[in-house]
Amino acid sequence: MIKRAALETIQDSRLCIAKLEQAIVSRVADSRAIEILEAGCGRQWDLRLGGLPYRLTGIDLDREALDYRLHVVKDLHEGILGNLSDHDFRDRQFDVVYSAFVLEHIEHADKVMRQFARWLRPGGLLILAIPDPDSAYGFVTRMTPHWFHVQYYRRIYGFKDAGKPGFGPYKTHYDRLVSRDGIHEFCARNDLAIFAEYGTRNGPPRQAWRKTVIRVATGAIALLSFGRLASKHDNLLYIIQKGVRATRNQGSAQSPENNAS
Repeated sequence: MIKRAALETIQDSRLCIAKLEQAIVSRVADSRAIEILEAGCGRQWDLRLGGLPYRLTGIDLDREALDYRLHVVKDLHEGILGNLSDHDFRDRQFDVVYSAFVLEHIEHADKVMRQFARWLRPGGLLILAIPDPDSAYGFVTRMTPHWFHVQYYRRIYGFKDAGKPGFGPYKTHYDRLVSRDGIHEFCARNDLAIFAEYGTRNGPPRQAWRKTVIRVATGAIALLSFGRLASKHDNLLYIIQKGVRATRNQGSAQSPENNAS
C-alpha cells in the first residue's frame, strides 16, 4: 500500500454537501446552464444549487429507483435506464459528473471511470464518493455476504425496505480502483487532477443504542487491525478536475475554483 497523507475527516454531512455545491458553482464561467450527469442516480440527489442554471441527467440500472426519481421527486431533466459500462454519451458532453457510492457495485470499475473522463469537458469536475475498503466499515463490507448487508441496513439503520426493488444495498465488488491508491493511480494516468480528498462518515442512525453499536464495533475492529484499518471515517470523497495537471494530489487539496475553464 502506498503511504498517503492523513485525510481531513468531515463528520457533518451538511458540510460535505456545502463543499460539493461550492465546487460546482465555481465551474460556472458564463450564463449558460451547466450540464450535470448523475451516474447511478438512485432515489435522491442531496445537492441544492440555488439559482444556478443547470440541466441534470440521471442514469441508473434500478428501474424502480429511477421511476421514483422521475415521477415522485421530479428533479431530473432526463432519466435514462441503462448501464454505465456500455451507455454511450457523447465525448465532452458534461461539465460535472457526479457519482456517489456506485463504483463499488461495478465489476471492471476502471472501465466506467474511463467513461466518466471521456464524457467530461476539459476543466470539468468529477465528484466521486466511494466506501474506503481500508476503513473498519469497508473491511466488514468486503468480508461479509450481501444478505448480511441487507440485514444490517434493516436492523441497525432501521430501513425496513432495504434490499427490496428500488432500494439498496446492492451487491458489492470492490475492484482495486475503489480505494485511495486506485483513485490516485487512475487519475495520474488519465490527466485528472485531485483537488480535494476527504474522509467522511456514514450518516448515523437516529437511535442512540444503534449509534453506540456502530461506534463500538468499528472501534474494536480498527484496534484489532493494529491501526491498519481506519475508524475515524468510513468513506472517501473526491473532487477531481479533467485536463488540469495537479501540483499536489495528496490529502485534501485546494478548490478548483480558480482552475475552472
